[in-house]
Amino acid sequence: MNPYAEMIQNDADEMMKNGVLLRKTNKFYNTATILYVGLFLFYAIAMAILSLTTPSASSTTLFLDSIILKPIVAFCGFMSCYKKNNVFVVAAFAAQFVSVLLCSSTGTFLDYLVGYAATGIGFNTLLLILVIALGILTFINNRNYQYLKEQVGFPHFNERRTNQDFDKRQREIKDEYQQNFDRLKKTATDEMSDISKATPNDLMSKKNQDSEMEMDSI
Repeated sequence: MNPYAEMIQNDADEMMKNGVLLRKTNKFYNTATILYVGLFLFYAIAMAILSLTTPSASSTTLFLDSIILKPIVAFCGFMSCYKKNNVFVVAAFAAQFVSVLLCSSTGTFLDYLVGYAATGIGFNTLLLILVIALGILTFINNRNYQYLKEQVGFPHFNERRTNQDFDKRQREIKDEYQQNFDRLKKTATDEMSDISKATPNDLMSKKNQDSEMEMDSI
């Protein structure tokens, strides 16, 4: 295999690996988004209904957590995957951490479903553990995504598609060059036309001046 063919083969192999990594990264983003939006909004709705139907000393705190903090966690978690921005990862963790401090254990039916009576770990605390785990994985996937963005073939990592995109860009460059060339050519033609129009007038003016000088001398 000649060096050029080997280079092409290496690029194709690298694009294949990057394509696999990108699919895994996008799969994680999709899964994390479903968990953030599904679990946290479900919890928010369930606890809001519970706080309204069974008033208690903690009902107000639980209601505020449901309508403020949980939507913030869901939104920041979604944006951390959509924007690939680590700032939203930190914001989601902070909101859920505050939520746990305010509602560390409520003894609701959701808590008992996850073994609250035996372990003392409530559903809201488990959500914090989930946010931490998703946050760490999001950091890793965001780093992978930033790396993939700088690689040849992004975002398709398909050799044929990459070649087609390259040819398209080359044609656009050529078209732009041709447009500039035509523009310069037209400008040059207009200038030559102006010069050609102006020359006879100059000659006639000079001839008239010569005639006047001859008449003056007579």
